[in-house]
Amino acid sequence: MDPGLAAAGLGVGLLVGLTGMGAGSLMTPILITVFGIPASTAVGTDLVYAAITKAFGAARHHQLKNVNRELALWMATGSVPAAFAGTYTLYNVLGDVNAWLPDVIGITLVAVGIAVAIRTFVTIRGLWDASKLPSDGALTTRHKTMAVIIGVVFGFILGLTSVGSGVFFGMTLVTLFPLSARRVVGTDLLHAFLVTMAAGLGTVLFGVPNYGYVGTILIGSIPGILIGSHFTNLLPERALRGSIAGVLALSGMKLLGAF
Repeated sequence: MDPGLAAAGLGVGLLVGLTGMGAGSLMTPILITVFGIPASTAVGTDLVYAAITKAFGAARHHQLKNVNRELALWMATGSVPAAFAGTYTLYNVLGDVNAWLPDVIGITLVAVGIAVAIRTFVTIRGLWDASKLPSDGALTTRHKTMAVIIGVVFGFILGLTSVGSGVFFGMTLVTLFPLSARRVVGTDLLHAFLVTMAAGLGTVLFGVPNYGYVGTILIGSIPGILIGSHFTNLLPERALRGSIAGVLALSGMKLLGAF
């Protein structure tokens, strides 16, 4: 067992439990750049590990009543088949998409992280009032349609890159739907569990996950995600949204090779 790999799992697990984000966008680059694992193996390993990890996070947040199951299921309607198709495309159709796609994703995540931070802390007259943060509300037909479309697009990207089960879907949850920050985290984790299960199955069938790496990462990540989930309900709304913004930006900078 590699203690460094277990420690990386602990750190990423804490972030996932707290914010719902970071498993794919942080762990995959760490596996490639820090531990020297080939990209295709890193993607497959991360998808299998993320599915197991997020099952624990989703269960914990469901206990804490932080989950909007209706929204998660609408999003999964599009994302689950799209993610499975993405893994098939990665291993059977395309060449190395990781040569260019991580840069595109990284730029997007940094921009969204900045936008979420501004929305949380800065008042812009006529546009945003930082004293009135989004709160929980009913889903409209427009919300449900958006959820399915978003699921298809980002689910496919998840299957290709292992990035998106948290950060991309979390990005849309925090900006487009009537959810408090706690509901963003819990809903994101439930949906992420569903979509990574589909992508993980595709990886097992078509790809090359390393189950030894998966086991080592889980040793750290499972306690990490349970600890992080506990602190979600203890943080003020603004601090939690600020944490989400920070993870988005951190994920993007990592993909861009900033550190």
